[in-house]
Amino acid sequence: MTEAIYTDNELLVLLSQDDRKAFELIYRKYWLELYDSAYQRLKNNQQSEDIVQDIFVNLWIRRRQVTIENLPAYLHSAVRFKVFNYVERDLACQAFYEPYETIASCQSAADSRLMEQELMSLVLLYADSLPEKRKQIFLMHLHDNLSTKEIADQLRVSQKTVQNQLGSAIQGLRAHISPFLLIFFIANVLC
Repeated sequence: MTEAIYTDNELLVLLSQDDRKAFELIYRKYWLELYDSAYQRLKNNQQSEDIVQDIFVNLWIRRRQVTIENLPAYLHSAVRFKVFNYVERDLACQAFYEPYETIASCQSAADSRLMEQELMSLVLLYADSLPEKRKQIFLMHLHDNLSTKEIADQLRVSQKTVQNQLGSAIQGLRAHISPFLLIFFIANVLC
């Protein structure tokens, strides 16, 4: 079995049928790419290797349960989520925050835009970690700029439920990415 003859979708079908060779091909094809992605964020060899290993172990363990439409997107999302969890547990904070501090000290509008995009990416990663209903309410408020009343009407739940779910989501967001918000604020004041 060689990598060139199989598409990602074919490899995923074989993987779901417990084919170890398909898993090995996926591993060889994506390991370095995922490692590079983790390393760009963490700047730590061991932590990056651990994250990628965890992702592949999880892929093998969940091979029969998970439905994957786009393998590279799935794997890269897993890297971002694992890095976010790593940082959240304060295992790699200094290396992770360093690029944001550099961006914050720069006065370029392009860098400011990059910072905004990175912050939005972190907010969306955070949203993905929320329970489904809370995530839906949070994203309706964030993306669609809907009021709690409008969200409650659309979801056919009480406004108080929406307020509670949104409050919990925002409180968690503040706790998880407040250092980035502070850096973003500083960057906007300096630029």
